[in-house]
Amino acid sequence: MKPLMTMEQASAYASPWSLKMRLKLVLWIFVWALFYRTTPKPLYKWRVFLLRMFGCKVIGAPFVASSSRVKFPWKLTLDDRSCLGPECNVYNLAPITLKARCTIAQEAYLCAGTHDFTKSNLPLVVGEIVVGEDAFVGVRALVLPGVEIGAGAVVGAGAVVSRDVPEWMIAAGNPAKPIKERTRHP
Repeated sequence: MKPLMTMEQASAYASPWSLKMRLKLVLWIFVWALFYRTTPKPLYKWRVFLLRMFGCKVIGAPFVASSSRVKFPWKLTLDDRSCLGPECNVYNLAPITLKARCTIAQEAYLCAGTHDFTKSNLPLVVGEIVVGEDAFVGVRALVLPGVEIGAGAVVGAGAVVSRDVPEWMIAAGNPAKPIKERTRHP
């Protein structure tokens, strides 16, 4: 697990983000709604371009579906041939890295933030998420803050991943647990 970081807030209603970051987010929301979401599937390079214009680190040629949602493009890294499927949600309050050839299937949710419910001001708690090379995150899976999905790992549909998934392991369930090793193909 990657370490989690608490972002102090004056109250449960105060934003931990600077005014500059909030304005940048508002601009991104407009660009996403008008120029990202409305494009047909073959124009994925245009969507990657828009993400890059907002600070996303792009290596090679990733694919992003028009219905995918990215909270903060400047906290996202997309490696070559990584894939954000339809309706997936990248709630990257902390950095999220998608390594080469990994797939985030439709409606999966990568959630890099939560709250500390033991404190009255409910401070934001964030943790980096890394999805390894050749990994697959199944339909409607939920990956929580600080989790690393190992290279070649598979997360089953609907799984709730609260701990790291080892390389070349298949994990499923709520909470997700390793169920068997994945066969490596040359």
